[in-house]
Amino acid sequence: METEETRIRTTMIETFGRLASFSRWILAALVLLYLLSGVYSISSNEIGVLQRFGRVVDDRVSPGIHYALPWPVDRVTRVPIRMVSSIVIDDFYNAYGVGSAARVFFNMTGLASYCISGGNNLVNVQCVIQYTITDPIHYLFHVKGPEKMLRSMACNTIIHCMAGMPVDEILTRGKQTIANYVKAELQRRLDAAETGLSVSFVELRDIKPPDRVQRFFSDVVNAQIDREKMVNDAESYRNEQIPAAQAEAVRILEEAAAYKAEVVLKAEGEADRFERILGQVRDKGDSARRMLYVETVKKIMKSVDKKHLVDTKEDGDAPARLKFYSPRL
Repeated sequence: METEETRIRTTMIETFGRLASFSRWILAALVLLYLLSGVYSISSNEIGVLQRFGRVVDDRVSPGIHYALPWPVDRVTRVPIRMVSSIVIDDFYNAYGVGSAARVFFNMTGLASYCISGGNNLVNVQCVIQYTITDPIHYLFHVKGPEKMLRSMACNTIIHCMAGMPVDEILTRGKQTIANYVKAELQRRLDAAETGLSVSFVELRDIKPPDRVQRFFSDVVNAQIDREKMVNDAESYRNEQIPAAQAEAVRILEEAAAYKAEVVLKAEGEADRFERILGQVRDKGDSARRMLYVETVKKIMKSVDKKHLVDTKEDGDAPARLKFYSPRL
């Protein structure tokens, strides 16, 4: 009997020993797994923020594989700083579900959320804002709900911008001006609030009046487009005609100057010739006059077809004179 009890006691001791050894191995494996749980990785479009008991010890953990003390000692937060996110603003309420202010307003008036322009006209806006995270510390710890704050600031900025512009400018050529203003002003407000966000792009996809008055606004816009087209056509015609008129004026002036120079030179030549002939007449007397007479006759004879010589001599001492007749004369 004692031998059987001794054997059972020995078996139990061996069993407990094996269980203790197995438990130690399990405990060692659990400790190893716990320690290995501190290995983490950061992807290429992220940056890590390492906290130890809540205190930030590294706010720029680069992409790759790293090790941190397991929970609850260390905590790693991954921030996608290289990812471009976007929000669409097509109403100016935070919610549009059943019972929301936007839904109640729509049920009462039939109008969607809108802005009021500088001339107290209603305008529906659809705006897309793209943004990135530039400061992980500000993004994680300085503001609660930075995306919600971004949306609220964007709505406020759009409303403020629309209220200072006439509706005609908003619907035609003012889209880019509005986008530039919203981007600059929204970024200024985000920086002042230290949200850690940066606005990269603002696009106004659609700006239109409410559907009930869309047709009338379209008529106004088309009339303005036609007016601008007529003004542009008139400017084009003016730009074509003025250079042509200027070129014609230059041509006329150049021709007048050339004619003036020709007439002046011809007159000066005739005056010089007359002075030379006058000098010859004074020096040579009748012989010069006779020479001029003969030259004149030669010129006239070239234009006479039929010539008749008539002796008109009456006085023997007087020289014979010739008379010329021509049918053309």
